[in-house]
Amino acid sequence: MKKIILASKSPRRIEMLSKYFNDLTILAPKTNEIVNDTDKPQTTVMKIAFEKAKAIYDSSEKGLIISADTIVYLDKVMGKPSNYEEGFQMIKSLSGKTHKVFSGLCIWDSETNKKIVDFEETLVLFNELNDNEIINYLNVGEYKDKAGAYGIQGYGELLVKKINGCYNNVKGLPLSKLNFLLKKHFSINLLK
Repeated sequence: MKKIILASKSPRRIEMLSKYFNDLTILAPKTNEIVNDTDKPQTTVMKIAFEKAKAIYDSSEKGLIISADTIVYLDKVMGKPSNYEEGFQMIKSLSGKTHKVFSGLCIWDSETNKKIVDFEETLVLFNELNDNEIINYLNVGEYKDKAGAYGIQGYGELLVKKINGCYNNVKGLPLSKLNFLLKKHFSINLLK
């Protein structure tokens, strides 16, 4: 089997993909994750996922490169909050509303130069949250490196009333979509 390279430093993505590949190579791409407000959110995540894979490809690493990028979208793109106050504003704006989570995926075989770029979308409905609940959540600290200032796989699960779509997409790596693309385009099945 080809060497599988995850172009990510995300602990969640590493954990999720390591479950399927014992000898997964982890390489953190050096990219600028630039969000253009005029782009559609799905275009944004696919562009950034592509740039992450390209950074590893350009480093001459040989193998199958997998990269992803995830954003939260409610009227605008919500990336990772830069501070506590921004995290508070993000959670407050999501309270009681349905937002979208988009993840872009790029799979790039550096030996054949075959590449596939796609995305997944999930709808997430938040509970109505009061300021105290938001502060208590932020004080846990898991908001710091999360798009939209929450992590559904942690204490953030208490913020969420309902999801419609892929749970793993909200965690940052839509494994079902990834497996579909790997099977269809690269003859690799995570259920080997």
